[in-house]
Amino acid sequence: MSKVYVFAIGGTGSRILKSLTMLLAAGVKTSATEIVPIIIDPDAGCGDKTDTVLLMDYYTQLRNTLSLHNDGKISAFSTPLGNLGFPTPYVMPMGNNTNTGFGNYMNFGMLDSGNMAMANMLFSSSNQAADMTIGFTGNPNIGSVVLNQFATSQQFATFAASFAPGDKIFIVSSIFGGTGASGFPLLLKNLRNISPNLQIPNAANIQNAEIGALTVLPYFNITPSDTGVIDSDTFVSKTKAALSYYEKNLDGLNVLYYIGDDLRGQQEYNEGGANQRNEAHFIELAGALAILDFANNSVAGAPQTVYKEFGIENDDTDLTLKSLGQMTYRQVAAPLTEFTLLGKYLAEHLYSSLSQEWLRQYKDSVVGGQLYNVLSQFTMMFLNWERSLENPKNMRKFTPFVLDPRPDKVFELAKGIGTSKVMFVAASNWDLYDHFLNKGECAKVANQHGKSEDGKFLAHLLYGTKKVVSEKIRF
Repeated sequence: MSKVYVFAIGGTGSRILKSLTMLLAAGVKTSATEIVPIIIDPDAGCGDKTDTVLLMDYYTQLRNTLSLHNDGKISAFSTPLGNLGFPTPYVMPMGNNTNTGFGNYMNFGMLDSGNMAMANMLFSSSNQAADMTIGFTGNPNIGSVVLNQFATSQQFATFAASFAPGDKIFIVSSIFGGTGASGFPLLLKNLRNISPNLQIPNAANIQNAEIGALTVLPYFNITPSDTGVIDSDTFVSKTKAALSYYEKNLDGLNVLYYIGDDLRGQQEYNEGGANQRNEAHFIELAGALAILDFANNSVAGAPQTVYKEFGIENDDTDLTLKSLGQMTYRQVAAPLTEFTLLGKYLAEHLYSSLSQEWLRQYKDSVVGGQLYNVLSQFTMMFLNWERSLENPKNMRKFTPFVLDPRPDKVFELAKGIGTSKVMFVAASNWDLYDHFLNKGECAKVANQHGKSEDGKFLAHLLYGTKKVVSEKIRF
């Protein structure tokens, strides 16, 4: 049992953290005592990053209302997300010196003619003029120079001070862009080769830690732009070049996960900033599962790097829960179904159930309050994430649930999975859901697992949902 520090590099890293947060909220289990997300992205205003930070903040607020026990009754929100106290939670500051053009950052204007000639050989005029406030815009040569400051930063020392023997490190990055492709090998090098002159606390623990990584190969294209600097036609060549480099320069990596897809839909062109909000993709969900696999298993002591890939049971373009491999199915089917049903209940039916016995103690003190609104926002984001996974722009879609309201078929939401008749209960649909929530067993669990009325309300919903799904849906 240990903490897992997840370094999520660039926009892809943030999107995979988003999927990880959704899985943990639903109750997908991990052996980690804590997951500590650390986002590395020079694009301060990246929409994917700000959305993920907000989601993780909501997660922590909701988790803090619960008193969780190892009794198997509530698994949702059971894994804490560690916060190292950065000014923006979970985001490692890059420093103000990256909020400029690359040429200014490098002080090229101060070079003599000979050195400037050398700089011109290494960096094109467009490289030198690149605006780093929106990241490295597909230029790993720029990113490698800027990100090499990592080990000497105060933020690295903050991370190191919290690192304990047995803790693990996982690095998430794409291989076909700028920030991720350059940041991954540099980060690994800095973690394994900490200079004694830096006097970094716990340096030996970090250097000897188990380190895993996920490298994300191309899984989408972008719409062509006449004026933009990012061209998806270069993704494959950049991937080949990076893989060639990785083959010889990833010393000290215990396990490397590969993921990608040759069925690639199109995302809207965007170089960064607040408008960079890609549609969610199944590859990001599978990437999050790689983090959990690393947390739950150890390859320490293996004589060389272990390589892993993700596979599905059926090579479908519209994936359902049944398309997943058996191990993945057992891991995610029930938790995702439970949290989807809970979100739909809040959105579609709760206000119609205010007269129910179970809601009487909560309707004045909880419903409509601050934490209730956080829960409503979080579950709405969860359902929107699932809708985004179904987006037709994705050539391979994940469509496991019927997300539109169907009050007469409430429990037929998991595609391809049947339902059972609940013995000795005449109620159906939302009435059956309320029947389970009204049981005294739910109230008892709520009192045991809620730190406050808000927490009792959340625990009541989570346990009642787990019970009705286990009775009604055939997993």
